[in-house]
Amino acid sequence: MAITGQARGAGAVGEVEVVEWQKAGLLKMSVVKPVLTTIEKRLVINKLGRLEAADRTSLENALRVILG
Repeated sequence: MAITGQARGAGAVGEVEVVEWQKAGLLKMSVVKPVLTTIEKRLVINKLGRLEAADRTSLENALRVILG
């Protein structure tokens, strides 16, 4: 899933607003976009943060909607 700080809250199907973005270690309010992709582990430069339990649950629910 893609995460962006260039958002005005969740709006489209599958988008999830990260409510606890500060606790997650993110720099500003962010939204998880319904863009599924894979990348090689060696290409990951930095970890952005870690979602709190409530935000993880919201993301899991969005994945259920997207994937059926």
